[in-house]
Amino acid sequence: MKKPTLIIIFLFIFTNFAPAQEKVFYSSFRPQGWDIYLSKDDGKNFSKFTEHESLDYDAKISPDGKWVVFTSERNGRPQLFRKSTEGDSLPRLLVNSNSMQDQVDFSPDGKWMVFVSTHEGNSDIYKLPFSPSDTLDISEAVNLTNSKGGDFRPRFSHDGKKIAFSSDRAHETKPHPRLVFSLQRTGDIYVMNANGGDTKRLTYSENWEGSPVWSQDDREILYYSADYLFANGNKKFKLYKISATGKRAAQISPDGYSCLSPILRPNGDILFTGFLEQPNGFSILGLDPKTQKIDSTWVQPMNMLNVDYHDSGIMLYHGGETPPREPTNINDFRGDLLVKNSPQRINDLPNKALSLYGVRRSFAAPATPDGKIIYGVSEVNNFQEALSPFAYVILLLPFLAIFWFIFGIYKSIKKRKTIPFWKHIVFSVVALALVMFFIKYTDDQLFTYLLPLNKVKPFLFIFGALLILLGALSYYRFTQRKKHYKPIAPLYRLYAFMFIPYGLLVLYAALMLSSFFNTEKDFYAVDYTTNEIKHLFNFRPDPDFNPQFSNIIDTKITPDGKYLQFSVGGFRRSPEAKGGVYRYHLENKSLENVTDLESNTGFADYSEDNTVMVFRSGRTGNMDIYVEENGNTTNITDSPDKEAFPAISYDGNKIAYCSDVNGMDKDGIVKTMDIYMVERVNDGWSEPRQLTTFSGQEAHPHFSPDGEWLIYTTEEFGINDEQPLIQPFIFSPQMYGEISAIRLSDGKKFRLSHNKWEDGTPLWIKK
Repeated sequence: MKKPTLIIIFLFIFTNFAPAQEKVFYSSFRPQGWDIYLSKDDGKNFSKFTEHESLDYDAKISPDGKWVVFTSERNGRPQLFRKSTEGDSLPRLLVNSNSMQDQVDFSPDGKWMVFVSTHEGNSDIYKLPFSPSDTLDISEAVNLTNSKGGDFRPRFSHDGKKIAFSSDRAHETKPHPRLVFSLQRTGDIYVMNANGGDTKRLTYSENWEGSPVWSQDDREILYYSADYLFANGNKKFKLYKISATGKRAAQISPDGYSCLSPILRPNGDILFTGFLEQPNGFSILGLDPKTQKIDSTWVQPMNMLNVDYHDSGIMLYHGGETPPREPTNINDFRGDLLVKNSPQRINDLPNKALSLYGVRRSFAAPATPDGKIIYGVSEVNNFQEALSPFAYVILLLPFLAIFWFIFGIYKSIKKRKTIPFWKHIVFSVVALALVMFFIKYTDDQLFTYLLPLNKVKPFLFIFGALLILLGALSYYRFTQRKKHYKPIAPLYRLYAFMFIPYGLLVLYAALMLSSFFNTEKDFYAVDYTTNEIKHLFNFRPDPDFNPQFSNIIDTKITPDGKYLQFSVGGFRRSPEAKGGVYRYHLENKSLENVTDLESNTGFADYSEDNTVMVFRSGRTGNMDIYVEENGNTTNITDSPDKEAFPAISYDGNKIAYCSDVNGMDKDGIVKTMDIYMVERVNDGWSEPRQLTTFSGQEAHPHFSPDGEWLIYTTEEFGINDEQPLIQPFIFSPQMYGEISAIRLSDGKKFRLSHNKWEDGTPLWIKK
């Protein structure tokens, strides 16, 4: 048979039996621009040891100093690679796997390596022989921990008999103090035998204790302790030491420094990752435990993380310069719009081939048929950000009132013969109470009663003018009493000094803070293949919205590719908070409001022919899922439970959504969500079928184009690194950090992503 005939037959078979490549777009909260930097002269000079557009991180020097093993995402998922310290070879894959490998360490004799992997689900610690000339398969590795929690950052003792590590296995998840739906974790230090087993817990804390390292004599373990409220900005990371038996924990780092990822040098000094204010960010610092002196010799104008040191003088870290602001990623993550190496092509689903595109934005629509990603931005990210200059000054007013109260007491005692002490007390208490009342009243109007945009500015103007008038009258009384030498005069001055500054502040907000009232949004379209950016249209929210609820919270391209659909309103607000769904016709450039604005309505999805719309709304006082079809709107959940994130199949016959009806209660603050599905039955909808049952958060479902699969985000697999080490780069650690798919015919689940970054809001579209 001739070659052309064979080629034709091959192409026919491949075309007809190979699965079509479909696309999944998802939001990714990962950093950008990390390489490994290495020094051979004790840190005097560093140079790039790896250089790749994907992330390289968490490097470790082998005990003989000949090799560096590091984690790289150059093949899509984090995998272990090795490279000679001489730099005369290309990185080579060390462990073959479709899961994640990270956080490697070596036995002192260099014969073994331990690392973290998601091979069997959640993060466990695995052990393999270290053979730099071979590529081993993950199936040959031994799982040393095999716990239900996450196990991280293993470290061999110097005698090779023990392994210290951190784990969140002993703690239930907790609601974030502010973002209550995001569940936080707590970690402790553990020790086990080098072959697993005989595991002992050393620390008991509500902080995160992590990254353990052994002292030279193996009698003590150094680690960091991170304040649980780090996500709120309290970077209270301190270094501690504890005996290897878990006794006598003591702080060893000075206050005022955030200390992460410590290592111990032979001379007793400690190297660690510290956070410095601009322009450096994370840097490598040194600490002399005896003198408490901080050494900043290695600080460079870039992010520097996870230092490692070899006795020969080799040092390394991972990091890089902070990516610049790119026009294609306005008002969101620094750097490129798409994750490097996108798309990641995976074949984890039977008879399905997917191309995964990571979009480095909090919310972003999938691509239009002509390859554009569309998103909306504003002058300020949110109402609270615009308000912050106003709010910070308001906080000074109670302190000002207290100052005058104390100063008045001093004056009253000094002049107790001319002014009765009780009068000052009465006047001062009234002044303080009035100021607090005015602050509370302003807060109620703006944030509780939610004044609409067209009433906020008049309210502030009138209210500020009244306060100034009240202060002026008080000052007039002060001048009159002072003129007649009445001792009560200073007390009227107290009122004037309370009311006039507050009134001027309110007037300043009404007249000068333009961004305080500017709720206009600009929509841009970015060609994700060429990075060409184009302004699409300007959007002005309805004047009935409160300014804080004018954010764009959800964007999608309708399945037929004709419309940009987006929601405006309060993402996590009460059912009564106003919100609505809009559609922008991409061809004729028309904009329409497709829902009312009387309640918290949003997160719409459409069938392919645009005849059926599903959305979430709080119009009954509860968050329910509604279907709109043929001019009729039906509440298909109608329950006191909270439902969200509805999605409809392309043919309009299946609806998936999230509900907390059977969720786990977290401290009485929030309940976790599961995914449910209803199907069309005659002229109505079936009873809901629960598709997921994990005790944590699961959300953002979306149907495959053929309606046979559902893709969603889940925290079923926990987190894959210590929470404080990934917290600086995302707003919370992997709250639903992995993407999974479920086959609707039999409920079988398939995990699609393995990493330690927040991957969310997946949207599955046709080729």
